[in-house]
Amino acid sequence: MSSAPPTLGAPRMTPPRTDFVRPLALTTLLVCAAMVLWFLFQALLAWPLGASHPWQLLVDAATEHDWPRSLRWMLAHPVLTSLLMGAVCVPSLVSSWGLYKGTRWGLISYVWLLVITGLGNIGVAWWLDRVAAALIMKLGDAPVVEELQAQRLLFTFTVLGSCVLFAVLQGWLAWRLMRPDIRSRY
Repeated sequence: MSSAPPTLGAPRMTPPRTDFVRPLALTTLLVCAAMVLWFLFQALLAWPLGASHPWQLLVDAATEHDWPRSLRWMLAHPVLTSLLMGAVCVPSLVSSWGLYKGTRWGLISYVWLLVITGLGNIGVAWWLDRVAAALIMKLGDAPVVEELQAQRLLFTFTVLGSCVLFAVLQGWLAWRLMRPDIRSRY
């Protein structure tokens, strides 16, 4: 009695899981660490620079010409401004570490920071526009003011467009990270 040899069916293989989360988290972690170190280094550089006579002349000129209050404060406190900018990067650093290690709090905090920074960048673009508009209005020469206003608008639309684009991309990434296939790993 001869029987046909059993046929071997192709084993069912699940497609390999695309793991973009760990490389994303590691990249963000390294960038945030570099930013924190940069702002600490900048604070060290600003320490002697902020006490120098030319810097004090700049601070005095900003006060005399009534520059925007936020800009005058940043000029008057360059070390503290640099340290605050570094401190703003710390939550992203911690969140990226948590995401890289695969913790649930890392995932949730990373998603929240994506949304917050997406919206915050638009706020920074608005602030830059307001500062530039105020400084341009301090000039008295009408043709120069008119040309600088046109350049300011072009700059603002470019920066704001970039911020909106990044906010959309960050929103998509936040949505992707909250999908069940990613959440199930945390």
